[in-house]
Amino acid sequence: METDILTRNIGLTNKEARVYETILQLGEGTIQPIARRSNIRRTSIYYFIDHLVELGLIDAVKVRGRMHYKALPPQKLLSLQLERTDEIREALPEFLGIYNASAKKPKISYYEGAGQIQNILMEETRCEKEVLGIWPGQVAVPTVGGVKFMEKIDRMRRARGVHLKVIRFRDKETIFRGSGHGEEHLREIRFAKVGTQFPVAIGIYDTGKVGFITSRREGFGIMIESSEVHAAMKFLFGLFWAEATTARENEG
Repeated sequence: METDILTRNIGLTNKEARVYETILQLGEGTIQPIARRSNIRRTSIYYFIDHLVELGLIDAVKVRGRMHYKALPPQKLLSLQLERTDEIREALPEFLGIYNASAKKPKISYYEGAGQIQNILMEETRCEKEVLGIWPGQVAVPTVGGVKFMEKIDRMRRARGVHLKVIRFRDKETIFRGSGHGEEHLREIRFAKVGTQFPVAIGIYDTGKVGFITSRREGFGIMIESSEVHAAMKFLFGLFWAEATTARENEG
């Protein structure tokens, strides 16, 4: 039991713990009796003893040319733990700085195949209020697995009360049940100028993420969680939105 405590809580190796317990039992001793009683070879025991001396758990004194090792009061185990706690507490601001810097880095997820790419559109169901989208339907719908999946996502979005503002393209429309413009669908549609070419679909989510979906030919999607990318895409969406034409009620 004591050995387990020393190895688990103090961080000693099993052999270091055996040496320490042996010196505690002997009170004081030279290498030979310590090695014999702990059942550790004399040629290797010096390494373990040196580490125990370094930790301040035992003391080493030369008496008439021979090294004697003496256990210090076991309360030293507790003070050793407290010292380590203090060291961690002092270093904590530096660790937190590293952690926070890492947390601010953008998170990028890459998806291939419809099953994985659907994770991007699923972000609509995690939003609180609004989704912004640029949606060339004929480009993106086949990539995410078809109309049935679009209908499923749309039902889930509306059930959460999330409003969708989307720029669509008349020459690339893919209509599905409930895909029209109007408050009934919690969707506001504007159509891009005729002839506008846009090769990918983009979702801008109020979760702070932006998703990109390519055509089925390239067949991949990317989700980026970055405050700067999110802000930039909202700005570009706004420019695009201002030039687009509002759909008629239930159109689309």
